[in-house]
Amino acid sequence: MRNKLFKRVGVGGTFDTIHTGHIRLISEALRHGENVIIAITSDEFARKLKPYTPRPFPERLIRLKILVEKIARNENVSFEKLNDKYGSAVRDPDMDAIVVSIETLPTAFEINEQRVLRGLQPLHIVVIPLVKDGHGEKFSSRLVRRFIEEYGIL
Repeated sequence: MRNKLFKRVGVGGTFDTIHTGHIRLISEALRHGENVIIAITSDEFARKLKPYTPRPFPERLIRLKILVEKIARNENVSFEKLNDKYGSAVRDPDMDAIVVSIETLPTAFEINEQRVLRGLQPLHIVVIPLVKDGHGEKFSSRLVRRFIEEYGIL
């Protein structure tokens, strides 16, 4: 087993309908971190962020745990509920990196500003590109939901 770059890596999202972008995000966190913290938006916070009603938190958590079990093997992964934009990333002194998409990079910068204000080291930021479908559209839970609704695919 090769050495990981970082001791503790964070990644976050709503993880409503699991898709290729989520798999890429989590895989990158696992590739870089000895320990990975996956923050999942609470129902209340998700409703503020999304133009649709996301699945309930317990359902999203179970689906994500199943995915992680499939791709993480014996990796050290923990889950937390995300009630705000930053979660434990602004408070955890042991976290040393965060994985984000290019779309959420500004939030990573904000997290680092908050960490510095709290006397913590800024996080290393690992940025992944957006995953796009065959038409150049960003893969998202919203896109997958629309496809399911239009074509009745479950």
